[in-house]
Amino acid sequence: MICSSPAAPPGSPGARSTQNGTLEILDRLFKALNASDVSYCQWKSNFALERVLSGEKDDVDLLVDRRSLSQVITILLGLGYKPAIVKSEPQPPNVFHYYGFDQQIDHLVHLHLYGAVYTGESFINSHLLPFDVMLLASGRTIDGVKVPSKAAELVCFTLKVFVKYGSLLDLIYLLRETHEIEAEARWLLADNDLSEALRLVEKYCPVIEEQLFVKCVSTLSAPTSLVKRLRVAWQVRRRLKIYSRYSRLQRLSAYIRLFWGHGRRRLAGNKKSKLLHSGGAIVAFVGPEASGKSTLVWECSHWLGSVFTVKTVHAGKPPASWLTAPAKHLLPLLRHFLPHFRTTRLESRAFPANATKSRLPMEGPASLLYALRAVMVAWDRRQLLLRAGRSAANGEIAICDRYPSETIGAMDSPRLREHPGERGVIATLSNWLAQLECRLYAQIPPPDIVLRLNVSIDTAKIRNRERIKPDKESDAYLESRHRQMGKWHRSGTKYIYDIDTRHPLAETILNVKRAIWESL
Repeated sequence: MICSSPAAPPGSPGARSTQNGTLEILDRLFKALNASDVSYCQWKSNFALERVLSGEKDDVDLLVDRRSLSQVITILLGLGYKPAIVKSEPQPPNVFHYYGFDQQIDHLVHLHLYGAVYTGESFINSHLLPFDVMLLASGRTIDGVKVPSKAAELVCFTLKVFVKYGSLLDLIYLLRETHEIEAEARWLLADNDLSEALRLVEKYCPVIEEQLFVKCVSTLSAPTSLVKRLRVAWQVRRRLKIYSRYSRLQRLSAYIRLFWGHGRRRLAGNKKSKLLHSGGAIVAFVGPEASGKSTLVWECSHWLGSVFTVKTVHAGKPPASWLTAPAKHLLPLLRHFLPHFRTTRLESRAFPANATKSRLPMEGPASLLYALRAVMVAWDRRQLLLRAGRSAANGEIAICDRYPSETIGAMDSPRLREHPGERGVIATLSNWLAQLECRLYAQIPPPDIVLRLNVSIDTAKIRNRERIKPDKESDAYLESRHRQMGKWHRSGTKYIYDIDTRHPLAETILNVKRAIWESL
């Protein structure tokens, strides 16, 4: 499927789309929820609701009556939100992750969708508290968003924080956020005589006595020693034990799985553990030199890699494999003593400016050396992109700087062409190597999404002159690479977008992100 370059969306990066500062994608969501009359509320961190709605705070925490879950999910999908899963970490049921892309400000919105109140220890959501009916029934509306009453939110916030004080990992974070926690507790207590909160505790969580809850609130809303808070936390956790999701052994097992998954990601170079529910993808950037590939690859890797598991590879310069490494180590020596055998010189003879078809670079041993070098590159490129394909098959997003096409002689593509009429040992070996190279490239999986970058040769020359890099390419080399690029094509590619990179960088980045997001 070939798509044209997506039109730039209205507005400019950094602009707000609603008068009250709410992100457009969230504004449309809450309007749709309110119009459908589903039972929901934004149940956490309403102390910072303005920051949540404006995108300054990343997470939106939406609690929904489980009878309305299917309806809310339908609304989310209709608005372009994409479901995601967490890889290799313990996750409670009835908690879902959705992501939306707000094109007005180039921002990914993370929406936590809860069908029940899973909370407690942050890393494993250790408790299922019986507060869903309380939070949903006591709602009010702020800026078009349904939120719980302050009394109901105070009950949930207080008990949640003291469960966290009983976790060593959470304690590290709590110590850094002490002032913010105290400020939120005071905000929840404002215009609240505490009697309504006590009534709600007695009704929905009778295992917490009135005296203990009052002690929790007073300890939390004012500067208090850590030792005192830990003592109160021990009492709270002991009483909330009936709502714990884990026994002691299960809790230990959950943390082992958490650390194991985290360690595996670190070893693999992945900082994030989210995978899109729709699956992974190979995203390839192709185009001539100085068309902006490296910049756009970095931007998109940083953008998607801030949330999802992303692998970035450079298919134009594949790393040497164990099979080709010994030969590649000899190349610097060969270039030094036989400069006329350099790849760039041979390519200039193989693909001259006035030729329409490739020919052998030269007769004799040089043609064999060139062919051997081309086959080694094909092998390394195949190995690299097969690994990228496996990553995509396992739900990860593989972003590729360059990708081979099917056109012989095109940039980063097969270099060798068979010459059946040729006779002799060297010609026979050259033809066999050409067949081998063709088979290797045929085994490379097609990418899912291709961003085909277009730029004029004059613009590319200007950009190249402005680059700050050693051994900058010459204008003649740029012209050669532009000729080799041609019209990129590879059978099996799902989506191809033509992107004109003459536009300002911010506009080009936004167009690229929009194309990728709608295709994932």
